[in-house]
Amino acid sequence: MLEEVLNALDVGEGKKYIDATVGGGGHSIEIVKRGGKVLGIDQDPEAVEFVRQNFNWNIVQGNFRDIEKIAQEHGFDKVDGILFDLGVSSHQIDTPERGFSFRFPDAPLDLRMDPGQGMPVSEKIRHLSREELYEIFAKYGEEKLARSIAHAFVRSRGIRAITKVGAVIEIVGSVVKGRTARISTLARVFQALRILVNDELAALKEGILGGGQLLTSGGRMVVLSYHSLEDRIVKQAMMRSPLIPFIKKSAVASGEEITNNPRGRSAKLRVAKKI
Repeated sequence: MLEEVLNALDVGEGKKYIDATVGGGGHSIEIVKRGGKVLGIDQDPEAVEFVRQNFNWNIVQGNFRDIEKIAQEHGFDKVDGILFDLGVSSHQIDTPERGFSFRFPDAPLDLRMDPGQGMPVSEKIRHLSREELYEIFAKYGEEKLARSIAHAFVRSRGIRAITKVGAVIEIVGSVVKGRTARISTLARVFQALRILVNDELAALKEGILGGGQLLTSGGRMVVLSYHSLEDRIVKQAMMRSPLIPFIKKSAVASGEEITNNPRGRSAKLRVAKKI
């Protein structure tokens, strides 16, 4: 949804923008091409290093929950637009050692956006109770079989530590039969584990509220979310900040874009403007 994002941001010569999830820099490249000035933020040190090596922008490693502090420290305390693209990057998904994808059974079960912070999710779930695991899968994954899966995690954990992606695949496979259903459940389980280890929902709420304080009058905030939990928090946080919706309904990717980029099929675009 590149063109939709750029149009929503109203990119213009000399204006200031924050790309709060810079990733591989795709959005920021186009903002700079159109004359905008960019401050990029990303938790992932690999993304930050890639941008530093390939582009001449301001780039900071950090969590967008601290967007106000980061922006003020780098001369972006008043900006014309802020972008949050909440998807996991292709690099993260395609790098086995990061543990983001169940395509790599031998990969470590990590799932941290910043591998230098906190503990991998394999450690995080080691001592959680069955009820706590159930709540994580039910709340963060919106998984109907959350209780059965939590029970299977505890049972498996009693035999050997759950340290590899393959262990999660086996656990889910013991509960869900049928390849299509199993893949869908794995996606929800991995979503829940990723949200847990990165505290994603609380960070998102703080980032939206903090970003709203940085926008100039008429400045725009654009958010690309990829599941209903994110979209709900974005909508609610925007209502609590000095922002008003710029488009009343969230936009979705076109059929052509989904064909070219299947990972964008669940993307929803929300745009708000500073009052």
